[in-house]
Amino acid sequence: MISVTGSATHRQQISNREPVGYMPGSSATDLRSMNAHLPEGRAAKIRHLEPGESLFLQDDPVDSVYVLREGWAFLCQDMKDGRRQILDFVLPGDLVGLGVVEAASYGVETLTACSFASYSRGAFFDSIGRQPALGVSLVRMLAAVEARALEHVTSLGRRTARERTAHLLLELVKRLKRADGKVDMKTLDLPLMLSHVADALGLASETVCRCLSGLRKDGILVLRERRLQVLDLDRLAEEAGLSDHDEFEQDVPPSRARRIAA
Repeated sequence: MISVTGSATHRQQISNREPVGYMPGSSATDLRSMNAHLPEGRAAKIRHLEPGESLFLQDDPVDSVYVLREGWAFLCQDMKDGRRQILDFVLPGDLVGLGVVEAASYGVETLTACSFASYSRGAFFDSIGRQPALGVSLVRMLAAVEARALEHVTSLGRRTARERTAHLLLELVKRLKRADGKVDMKTLDLPLMLSHVADALGLASETVCRCLSGLRKDGILVLRERRLQVLDLDRLAEEAGLSDHDEFEQDVPPSRARRIAA
C-alpha cells in the first residue's frame, strides 16, 4: 500500500537562508547564482512546509515564483463537490506559480516536508534578464512541462487504466533520475497514496489497485509502503505504450506515446 501522512493546512515558515537548487535542463546554473544577481533585499526567501500543507490554495492571489528545493508536492484543482484532479507532481527543481496572472487556477499541496525558494516576480525576471543561461533553462523547462501536460491529456482521454498507471510511474522514475543522477531507477521512494495516483489518472483507487496488482503479478514492478521496485524497465515502457524507456531521457518528453507493434 502506498501511504502518506498529514492533513491539509496553510502554515508556513519563512527564512532568508540562501537557496540551493537548480532548474531542470541546466547542469551549470543553480539558484545560488540567481540569488547573487538580485538587488540587495530581493534575494529568495525559503518557505518550509510540512506534509499535507498548502503552498497556496486554488483562487489565492499569487505574487511570487517558487522553486522546489526539497521534497514532493502536487498541483491540483478541486471541484465544488469535493472531487479533485491532480494536474502534475512537483519534484525538486520544478517551478510553481510562474503562469499565475491574478488568482491561481490550481492549488499546491505537499506530499512530504518541502522547502521552496520564493522570489518576487520582479526579482525573478530581473535575474533571468541578467543571466541568459537561466533564460535558456526556463524555456527548456517550460517546453518539458508543456509536453508532459499533453501526455497527461492523452492518458486521460485514450490510454487504458493499466497504460495510464504504467506511464505515470515511468514518468516519475525518469523525472527523479533527471533531478538526481544518483537515483537508482530500480528501487526508489514514492510518497504517494493510491488516492494520489487515482486523482492524477482520473481513475478510482480500486482500479489503480487492480492495475498495480496486475503489473506486480506480471513481474514488472512492485509498489508497496512508499517504495517502488521496478523489476523490468523495458516491459514497463511497453505497458506505457513507449517503444523504449529511453524516450523519457529527453529534456522534452515525446509528444505522444508510440505503441508497440503487435
